[in-house]
Amino acid sequence: MTEERDLSVSRIIAAPRSAIWTAWKDPSHLVRWWAPKPVETVVRKHEFYPGGAFDTVMKLPDGTEHAGEGCFLEVIEHERIVFTDALRGGWRPNEESLFTAVITMANHPNGILYTATALHKNDKDRQTHAEMGFEKGWAICLDQLAEVAQSIA
Repeated sequence: MTEERDLSVSRIIAAPRSAIWTAWKDPSHLVRWWAPKPVETVVRKHEFYPGGAFDTVMKLPDGTEHAGEGCFLEVIEHERIVFTDALRGGWRPNEESLFTAVITMANHPNGILYTATALHKNDKDRQTHAEMGFEKGWAICLDQLAEVAQSIA
C-alpha cells in the first residue's frame, strides 16, 4: 500500500471474529452499522464472495440518496475483505471509481484489531475522500460495527 494515497481507521473490537464476520456477511446486520446514524442503509445486493456484487444505497435524513455499487475482490473468512467501486458484481467495470477498501482483522489482547484502509489511485481521489469525511464517517461506522458485533456475540 502507498501510504500517502491511503486513508485508514482502526479499532479494537471486544468481540470474537465470528461476530464481526457475521456483521459483515449478513445484510440484516450490515444495515445496522454501514453508514453513520441517522443515515439509513439499504442493501440492494450483497454477494459476499470474490466477484460478487456489493450494492448499497445510503439514505440521508433530508431525502438525499448516495448509491454505491462495487465488487468484492477477496473474502477470506474471519481475516480479510477487499472490495472496490472500480468494478461491480461479475467483475464488470464501473464508469468511475474512487477507492478500493482493504479490511483486516488481527488478534489483539483486548479483542480484534480491525483496520479499514481505503486505497486511492491518486492524491486527488484521496483528498476528495478525505473531504467527504472519511476519517469521521468511517470511525463512526467502526464504533457502530463494534456495537453490532458485541450484540451478536
